[in-house]
Amino acid sequence: MSNLARLEQFDRWLTDRPGSDLAQLEAREIARLLPDRYFPVAVQFGGLNASVLDSISSRRKIRMAVPGAGGDNVVTCDFRSLPFGHRSIDLALLPHTLDYVDDPHALLRELTQAMVPDGHILVSGFQPFSIWGARKWLRYPSEKMPWSGRFFSTARIQDWLSLMGYGVRGGRLLMYRPPVAHHKLFDRLSFMEKAGDRWWPMLGAVYLIHAQLETMRVIPAVPAAKRSRFNPRLAQPVARRLRLPAHIRRQ
Repeated sequence: MSNLARLEQFDRWLTDRPGSDLAQLEAREIARLLPDRYFPVAVQFGGLNASVLDSISSRRKIRMAVPGAGGDNVVTCDFRSLPFGHRSIDLALLPHTLDYVDDPHALLRELTQAMVPDGHILVSGFQPFSIWGARKWLRYPSEKMPWSGRFFSTARIQDWLSLMGYGVRGGRLLMYRPPVAHHKLFDRLSFMEKAGDRWWPMLGAVYLIHAQLETMRVIPAVPAAKRSRFNPRLAQPVARRLRLPAHIRRQ
């Protein structure tokens, strides 16, 4: 399946349940994760029906799509060669974009070159170690959404961000209900969101990772075994799951 086909199918999947439920949940949690500040230029790459830009305070909001994608007020380009100048993006939102693009590492590399110093990035994606992840592997291969995407682990995403010079500032796992197609049953299972958040937080189907470019700071080298990671722990409140470096906790 082509890059365009995967992204278009994912956008359509977000318009119906359970995709629409997930889009609303993510948009709400993204607004909570991001700092309460003004971003002059905020850019969303893919996931156009997720509407995560709506709650962002920004002078200019740009929605990016790959060539051939439709939609109003959408800029299309090759995600491996972005049409942005140096230091021109303050906030980048990637709602499941890395799950469905052909070359996620190339997109992150291009994006980093366009970020302002201390710019913010927020990445969401499907986690392989979850009920949704198990559903993908049990019926693999599949061309249906959302199973046709590549589900990357939070560890891999954080390794990519670290290589690009980002430091993790926050994180969240969500969506603990199984991906049942029956709408009424899906609604009845809503109690699993609070229960999962409390008792099995590491099994959330979707991760949100908020990171910030650290080009203006001198960060001492830390052994790989001691690097800060978005590490959910069993039976702990969400706000305590992220172990930040000592120099951040002192701020």
